[in-house]
Amino acid sequence: MRIYYSFLLTLVVLAFCACGKQEPDAGMLTLEPATLQMKVGDIATIEPKGTTTNIEWSSSDTAVATVFHGVVTAKAIGKTEISAISGKAQAAAIVYVSGTDGATLRITPSVLTLHPGDEYDFSFGNTYELDVTWSSSEADVVSIDQNGHIKALKPGNATITLATIAESVSAHVAVEHAWGDYTMVWSDEFNGTALDESVWDYNTGGNGWGNKELQYYTKRPENIRVQNGCLEIEARKEQYDENEYTSGRILSRNKKTFAYGKMEARIKFPGGKGTWPAFWMMGNTGNWPNCGEIDIIEHIGSQDTRASFAVHTVKKNGTKGNNWSNTHFFDNPLSADFHIYGIEWAQEEKDGKDVIRFFVDNVQYAEIWEEQIDSNDSWPFNKPFYFIFNLAIGGSMGGKVDDAIFDNPIIMYVDWVRVWQRSEK
Repeated sequence: MRIYYSFLLTLVVLAFCACGKQEPDAGMLTLEPATLQMKVGDIATIEPKGTTTNIEWSSSDTAVATVFHGVVTAKAIGKTEISAISGKAQAAAIVYVSGTDGATLRITPSVLTLHPGDEYDFSFGNTYELDVTWSSSEADVVSIDQNGHIKALKPGNATITLATIAESVSAHVAVEHAWGDYTMVWSDEFNGTALDESVWDYNTGGNGWGNKELQYYTKRPENIRVQNGCLEIEARKEQYDENEYTSGRILSRNKKTFAYGKMEARIKFPGGKGTWPAFWMMGNTGNWPNCGEIDIIEHIGSQDTRASFAVHTVKKNGTKGNNWSNTHFFDNPLSADFHIYGIEWAQEEKDGKDVIRFFVDNVQYAEIWEEQIDSNDSWPFNKPFYFIFNLAIGGSMGGKVDDAIFDNPIIMYVDWVRVWQRSEK
């Protein structure tokens, strides 16, 4: 009996050992991802699934990419196969390595402007000769077939994407609007004897207005009035609610708002050290700076020949000190006479992006367009804005005040404000 049991025990041990040495079946090993797109210098990991022990890794072209325990390092532009072997089980993944964007998959041109009805064939390069697919983000604006042939259907913007299993590249297509001539759609000529309160509200208060301004804005006729064909905003040296100066500020918020067009005002600024009058616009929805701000003109009395233009957004604004601005110095003091200050705010005009141009007496002095900010999420100038006229004293731009300037009246005169817009053909 002992011999019999010993014989059985030997069979069990042999069977156990045989199981321990059993080779894995082919197909028990897979790699994820099976296709990997990398750029030179990238490091990525390929994960084995199924059999994960005693794996031998290799790259078919170590000049393109190397592999160590599934960690792939991209060395040069090219294509290589990463192999994993565990006994009889084996699997492979394809690695495509590119350099800078467009090195192995290219589309030309990257920006294209068309008119409705135009057609165009994109050029492209496909180093790996993989199957490609074309797509349009706005198929009702620009259609595209699988040969890269596009048709411009209506005004707007579309992103054209060329993709393979390894990578994708894109191009921007702008289909231009066809506009008619500008037509005046609104104006306030200030020809009456009182401010039109169906259009304008008064801002009142003396809280510094975020700029360390020194005046208290009132709605008194001593500070704001309409007479002699002009809006007059007068700053005074007088004690008022713990402020040393008074002045005025009006705005058309929720009453007269506009998106796009030509916005102009004929203004005569006061001179004098410490004055800071402005004609500007704010977005009618949201709080500053998210709503956006367009400073059509800011005048600094201590620099009487200077005209300042600016825009503010949530990402680039005066609080952060990184807002866009531009300045022009004229030969003569701006306070010497009336001048026309304005903007042309154009929709999708430059490669399908919005543009704002700044003018003095119908001469352009500055331009800002959507790409100079961040068109993805912080260009607020595509919705209605309202007008503001004000005359500040002191503050971050007005600077130190010379009280002697108040020996004469300090008045900002606004002859008119007008808006022109154009309809689409």
